[in-house]
Amino acid sequence: MSWADNPRLNTWLASQEAAFPSWSRDTGQQWDFSIDSLDRLEQLLRERFAGWDDLLAAEDEPVVTVPAWYLGEVQNRNCGTSWYRNPVVPTHPDQPKTPFVQLPEDPEAGYEDDVPPGSNPFTEIRGLFVREDGRRLRDVVSRYHR
Repeated sequence: MSWADNPRLNTWLASQEAAFPSWSRDTGQQWDFSIDSLDRLEQLLRERFAGWDDLLAAEDEPVVTVPAWYLGEVQNRNCGTSWYRNPVVPTHPDQPKTPFVQLPEDPEAGYEDDVPPGSNPFTEIRGLFVREDGRRLRDVVSRYHR
């Protein structure tokens, strides 16, 4: 079964897309899937969550899953990535448990370790509460530009 098209991924994507209008209304902001909108998303997340533990406690709720979906969709629409998810529930700790986005495979591209660049939106959001290096949520798109 494909990581890019499977019931686990498709169900998750449909659920986030369906929850997006309500989440968007609740934020009181307009969301246009632009790279610039990631600054507002970051600010919203920093205001909503007191820290790492607060975020992790809500990670399966729309207050986190929809922003993660939105972050992935910004990458898809602006950078050419696509969604992927393990088609089965992971049993090994090193296997990704949440959906992620990645550029398509391209043998001609010369990717480092032959792995296309990608990002796990959940990891990027978690990073907001542990990084002290000045990175911003919008910096995720820089990995796709050569």
